[in-house]
Amino acid sequence: MEAIISEFLALHNFQQAWEKVAQKRGCAGIDRETIDDFARNQALNIYELRDTVANGSYKPLPCKQVVIPKRNGNLRELKIPTVRDRIVQQALLNVFYPVMEAKFSSASFAYRPNLSYLNAVEKIADFRDEGYVWVFDADIVKFFDNIEHSRLLQQIRLHLDHPGILCLIKSWVSAGVQTDAGLILSPKGIPQGAVISPILANIYLHEFDEIITASNLKLVRYADDFVILARTHAEILVAKTEIINLLAEMGLEINSEKTRITNFAHGFCFLGHVFLDNAIFPIDTNQIKPINNSVTQTQSKQRKKNCNCASAK
Repeated sequence: MEAIISEFLALHNFQQAWEKVAQKRGCAGIDRETIDDFARNQALNIYELRDTVANGSYKPLPCKQVVIPKRNGNLRELKIPTVRDRIVQQALLNVFYPVMEAKFSSASFAYRPNLSYLNAVEKIADFRDEGYVWVFDADIVKFFDNIEHSRLLQQIRLHLDHPGILCLIKSWVSAGVQTDAGLILSPKGIPQGAVISPILANIYLHEFDEIITASNLKLVRYADDFVILARTHAEILVAKTEIINLLAEMGLEINSEKTRITNFAHGFCFLGHVFLDNAIFPIDTNQIKPINNSVTQTQSKQRKKNCNCASAK
């Protein structure tokens, strides 16, 4: 533990963190300091920022609310930390990520190195070929907004039990968001847009992953979207109830409008792909190229019309 803290507070780690944040660019937070502003005197800024963390005087600012339109016409809210807060978060992530990466479940595919949604799609095909043909396709209601801070910190403590680090993470998730209507504080929710949020999201659902993968079910999870696979209809019916109850214990709720029980014969949509019998093909593309077998473009378009894509993520 002391080695991790020492590496976290190392000046070279903060330098690397700054370089990663600068590379991603991103907008200023509520203090209006931009990447270019910080870069003008980056050596001194990095040194002073590291020192405030080391001596305990560092205090994060609230996130800035940014609302962007989605392709479906809805709005997506992002909560953007300041440049300095993003640097400190990245510095912790640099040393904390390797610790957690070794522990995360093989059922989890989002926010992990050398993994993508395509790996998740291929894993579903593997399970299908093993006879897991019944599917519980589920989505969690406003997952990032409903992560309970107390439970999150309890889960983090299992892997990184250091009072200073726990206080640091608590200060980030509870700093609030500055909106046009004023500062909003909440005992739950983590900011989408923060550097540290993806790993916190995976930590929050790590116990969920372990419980499911230890059963006779198969799980493929990409962030808050997941499918549970079973060999029989009876198994998947029981699994649905158990999953809903398990998530409820975590303070989370299934989105009934985006959740259903189906199988590969009837087809379903997940991570931008249609699964139908032995075929898998992407949706919303001009060139449809099946992953598993030959499906002509005409066949694919017809199947897209027939597929109930209400659960498409």
